[in-house]
Amino acid sequence: MSFVASTALRRERVTWEKTPCWMANDAVGQEKQKEFLHSNAIKRVDGNAFAGLTNLKLMTLFGNPFGILPSKVIEKMSANTKVAVTCKNLHQIPSGIYNALIECTPSSSFYVVFEDTGDSKTHSLFRSGFSCTGCRSKEELVSFCSNCTFCMAGSYAGPGGRCIKCPAGGFYQSEMGEVSCKNCSTGTYVSEERHPGKTPTDCHACPYGTLSNETAGHRACKCLPGFYRMDRFGSCSECPAHGIKCVNDTAILAPNYYWKWPSEKEKRFYSNFVKNIYTLEPPYDKTFSRFQGTLPQPQKCPYPKSCNGGVDSSCQDKFKGILCASCSINHYLRFNTCLECPRMVNTIISCVVVVLVFVAVFLVVLWGDSKRTENNRTVADVVMSCCKIVIGFYQVTAGIFSALVYVRWPVILISMEKYLNFVEGNILKFAPLSCIYSKLRPDPFLQFSLAVGINIFVVSLILLYLFLKKRYINNTEDSMSEKMIQISRLKKSCYRNIFLFLLLSYPVTSKKIIDILPLPGVCVNMCFSKSDCISLLRADYSIHCYTPRHKIFWKIAAVFAFYPIAFPLMLLLPIYKYRQAETEKEIAFGLRVFFENYREKYWFWETLEMYRKLLLISLILLFGSESHSQIGFALVITSASGIAYTLFRPIKGKFEDRLQTCVLWITFFNVCLGSLYGQSDGRKKHVENDSIFINVLFLLLNSSVLIVAAVKGFLYLKSTWRKVSSCLKQCFYLVCHPWCGCSCGQQENANEYILIQDED
Repeated sequence: MSFVASTALRRERVTWEKTPCWMANDAVGQEKQKEFLHSNAIKRVDGNAFAGLTNLKLMTLFGNPFGILPSKVIEKMSANTKVAVTCKNLHQIPSGIYNALIECTPSSSFYVVFEDTGDSKTHSLFRSGFSCTGCRSKEELVSFCSNCTFCMAGSYAGPGGRCIKCPAGGFYQSEMGEVSCKNCSTGTYVSEERHPGKTPTDCHACPYGTLSNETAGHRACKCLPGFYRMDRFGSCSECPAHGIKCVNDTAILAPNYYWKWPSEKEKRFYSNFVKNIYTLEPPYDKTFSRFQGTLPQPQKCPYPKSCNGGVDSSCQDKFKGILCASCSINHYLRFNTCLECPRMVNTIISCVVVVLVFVAVFLVVLWGDSKRTENNRTVADVVMSCCKIVIGFYQVTAGIFSALVYVRWPVILISMEKYLNFVEGNILKFAPLSCIYSKLRPDPFLQFSLAVGINIFVVSLILLYLFLKKRYINNTEDSMSEKMIQISRLKKSCYRNIFLFLLLSYPVTSKKIIDILPLPGVCVNMCFSKSDCISLLRADYSIHCYTPRHKIFWKIAAVFAFYPIAFPLMLLLPIYKYRQAETEKEIAFGLRVFFENYREKYWFWETLEMYRKLLLISLILLFGSESHSQIGFALVITSASGIAYTLFRPIKGKFEDRLQTCVLWITFFNVCLGSLYGQSDGRKKHVENDSIFINVLFLLLNSSVLIVAAVKGFLYLKSTWRKVSSCLKQCFYLVCHPWCGCSCGQQENANEYILIQDED
């Protein structure tokens, strides 16, 4: 496009161009003294373009892409005319002696005074790269004027007639009198220290870790995917492998992780820095363009879905505290999640139901002492054997579920949780005391005290009952032989109850002891910074290790440390001694709970079972919750125990043998499921396994143990009731016949009587 020296055409051009050019008079009616044609996209200037402008004092031609300025243009200008051009664009500068003065731009000597300017003209000046200030006119005809200067290189005319520096980032301006900044070439930027950029050479290559195929914008180029920055105009660093989520050039704590800031002030500053980085366009706050601190070290949260991540490291609504490992008010911890407390009525009913069920089992055992089954076993023996298998299975299952915290267990597990605790027999878990009263929350120290105390209390209570009952029997008027028989029965019952209780409580008691001992893995050491390291009890992350309170309790626990390892071993000698003994029948009868259901040559197998439960309930917790060795250890133990039992078949009862085999392989299935659906990548959000097939299979297998045992018991009771009812019916026919007693044991006479009645 060429420029034609026509005033009308020049004025028409004013309406075309993106950046307006226009002419100005000092006063109305005078010839033009100033010609503003800068930044007007003029590609060619004709030699006669400005003929007739005899009073012209200033002409701006800079910022136009023409390369040749004809000599005629300058020759026809009046004396002292100043022509501003961009000299670097000229291929040829006219030679000769001229009255006009050619001045190369950018130059700070340009200024224009406009007399009696109006708002519209001033606004046009602002849009043409001027910065104007008011002044007092020296002319008599006008009172006011505007003193306008061009915005220099490195700046542009902003709103209100202010010259604004080109911002740091991908911007510069090599011309004066511009209304915007130019973009740096792709992959280059101007740092905050060097801004404003005045030439293209001020745009340097973007720093390490940034994209080189995009324009910088208002930063030092965008970070590469998976990188983050601590300075808006600095280099980017690779995102850490774990614990940090890098998005939009920032490093944010990933979900399922927790960090702790040295101070609230530093956390607020980094939060503002992140918000500032997210601001891609001005105005951004330069105060928060750079974070000079260091990020805290992220730590994996022990319970999935408890930590939201983010700068504040907030917890889910149900969780609170360090690592979001404590439950908020009106919630209690079960299976690594916080559940809402049930209503008080439900809690009380739950406690009553648990007590009634175990009392019923106890009464069935007492009743079954006199009832014989196959292999000369009593009903009580079968019931106790099944109880050991069922309760032991759910104790192990609950321990595995709690230990493998980062396994995507089926969602049905949460629904099964309270019923598992019911069968497990743990009243403290089934009816959480903290829901009754918040200060009753049992921490590991209280749980240890209760576990040991309940064992001592129950054994002492049974022994006290034995002592008092024995004295009562001795004070009766019965014969000595009858007293000895009664005392022998009493001892048998008490000894059996003691050993049965110790057998069933052994896994839980051992776990509570190990939970506070200073063993590797019991305390978790973590550092949020070089100077901020803490040690927390794995059993309860709200408790700090090696505090005065912890030292007192672990020293007490050390006294009982022999119990998990030594108790099963101590039983081997008396079991071996009394398993076939005719003397000391009371002790032998009490020890029957350990060997009665096993074949004779496998009398020691219950000891192996106790150690298997100990390993899967307690020692598995000593491994890190994120460690693959934890699942590997559980797989080895479950597979080895399953294979060993399948090979040797130590249980003699057919039904109990099948039940135990089913238990071992279901446990192996649970651990295999954990290994398949383990999730150790903290940057991925933890989700449960919602496969319908897996949920249904999981529910059927884990509930089948209890269902099969309950159905077997129901069928036995049903058959027993048939016998009893049949006996009562027969006795009803015999009530009037003295020659046939009403004893249900006289089956043959009863049958004869019925046959006689039928013949009659």
